[in-house]
Amino acid sequence: MKRYILLSVVLLFSFVTLSAQSKKQEKLGKPHGETDFVINWKQYYTYDEWVKILFDLQKKYPNLCTVESIGKSRMGRDMYVMTITAKSTGKDTDKPAVWVDGAIHGNEVNGISCSLYLAWYLLTRYDYDTRVYESLNRSTVYILPGFNVDGNESYVSFPNTENNPREPFRPVDDDKDGIFDEDMTEDVDGDGELSVMYAEDPSGDYRLSKDKLRFVRIADGDWEGTRFRRIGNEGYDNDGDFALSEDDLGGIDPNRNFPWDFTKTDGKSYPLSEPETRNVLTWQLKKKNILVVFNYHNIGRLIMYMMPPEAKGTAPARRPPVTDKTKDKYAFTASRRVDAEYSHDADVINKTVSSGLYILKTYEPEIGNEYGEHLATTYYLMGAYSFLIELWGPPTPFADTDEDGAISDEEFKKWAELDLGGNIWVTPHKVKHPQLGDIWIGGTPKKHIGRTPPPRYIEQEAEKQALYVMYCIEQLPKLSFGNYSVKKVANNLYEVEVEVVNDKIFPTASDRSVLLKRYTPDQIQASISSGSIVNPGEPNTKTGTPANIFGRSLYRKEATPAGSKVEFRTKGHSTQVFRYTVLTANTNAVLDLSLTSANGGKDTLKIKLSDKL
Repeated sequence: MKRYILLSVVLLFSFVTLSAQSKKQEKLGKPHGETDFVINWKQYYTYDEWVKILFDLQKKYPNLCTVESIGKSRMGRDMYVMTITAKSTGKDTDKPAVWVDGAIHGNEVNGISCSLYLAWYLLTRYDYDTRVYESLNRSTVYILPGFNVDGNESYVSFPNTENNPREPFRPVDDDKDGIFDEDMTEDVDGDGELSVMYAEDPSGDYRLSKDKLRFVRIADGDWEGTRFRRIGNEGYDNDGDFALSEDDLGGIDPNRNFPWDFTKTDGKSYPLSEPETRNVLTWQLKKKNILVVFNYHNIGRLIMYMMPPEAKGTAPARRPPVTDKTKDKYAFTASRRVDAEYSHDADVINKTVSSGLYILKTYEPEIGNEYGEHLATTYYLMGAYSFLIELWGPPTPFADTDEDGAISDEEFKKWAELDLGGNIWVTPHKVKHPQLGDIWIGGTPKKHIGRTPPPRYIEQEAEKQALYVMYCIEQLPKLSFGNYSVKKVANNLYEVEVEVVNDKIFPTASDRSVLLKRYTPDQIQASISSGSIVNPGEPNTKTGTPANIFGRSLYRKEATPAGSKVEFRTKGHSTQVFRYTVLTANTNAVLDLSLTSANGGKDTLKIKLSDKL
């Protein structure tokens, strides 16, 4: 009996163990940390809710993340940045970094979901996913889920159209009547949605659709029925000027408020006039390790990228990108031609965008704007490779059943009914308006349909974006010593050639950061256990000739002469060769090399001269 009880306990323990999540999980069909911290990814979160998620993640994963406020918004909300890296492997600033922010425009809250999902993805998978584990050990990710926190909170928590609020809340007199923000779009019928108002009018241009869900324009020869006149957005005339909703909440567009190429036409006021933009750029400029920047916007399914300035005398910059569809429909080459000093940046951007097009599938590439945008500022003033992702878009991939590239009314209706259960419309209904009398309100899609994805699509969109950022994190520079050789060129005189390899896409410093002198050079320190290292250009005591000419015609001509210390910049997908000229009578002498890169890591190598002779 005891034997059977013991066997039962062993089997039960084995079942529990097998059911639990295994660390460094290599099986694709098993969990990878998702159940360690469960989040519902089929809803939009208020400011208080997503801030609580950030701090709960910090509490759960204190070894991997820290949350800090980088300043307050105009209305006093904290702007929180989460720093994610394996703290056991070094400080965040000692590793190359990716910055991700979401929702600089108040109504583009899908960016919050994608940013928050990325944080959750990295933290929950660290112990289970080798890719994430290795990436966070050597890299840093800075995430600002909500940029325009005041506008974001209003959009999620209160009735709004899909297009408003866009700006941070700075009072503006849009209708020039001396009163600020007095005629906003308002929820007249109290249904929690903002729609459009119509009045019955025998001469009106609209009627109800056959399904009674929309107002549609009356075509010639259309059937008879009640006709309607469009009044405008839902709201009241609060200032007695006989106009509705013409002075809504708003202010200065934060994505025109950055310094690079700032214009008063687009940005109004002055650069960084808004506390939100000022907080972000001030914080970013202190982090010289930021090599890649992602901004999440809505809407359009675009990968927008900041290219270097166009070379003089070339064609206009905004030509369509060049793709060779016969070879690879995701093959991408930006059409902008750049000067030689920016050629590597152009190459890096082409490779990164090509990978993004493959990962995101339905997205299209487009050169980004300047005009005071964050994208341009982070590239031109910081030297970071910068990408603006226009999330979501028309439901063409889901609704375009005839694959003609457009969505007809019937296709949209079918998508709404079958994919979303039909519950997407503000159904037209009669309302008693205190100023206008009997009116109708409705006929428009609900808020989270057009600019932001319906809840069922939130996680799909966020997961794809996380995979793209994860790919870029993996491609941050990683330097190491490669092959080496030892050659005896004269009595007691040796040439040692050593490779420094970076097999990642990103360099340790962009072309732009080199021109800005905003980078720390990579460095190799060298010493010899017996004898001396002849510095490049110094006369050799034995021959009286410059040491850096020895063997140039005999071996690799592309080698860089190096002495006890050499500084350099490492490009992406590159192999550099450094040549050391060593004077020693001891064939067992050891050349000791130490590689240090602020953004590419460290490596060491010891070479015994007799080993490779």
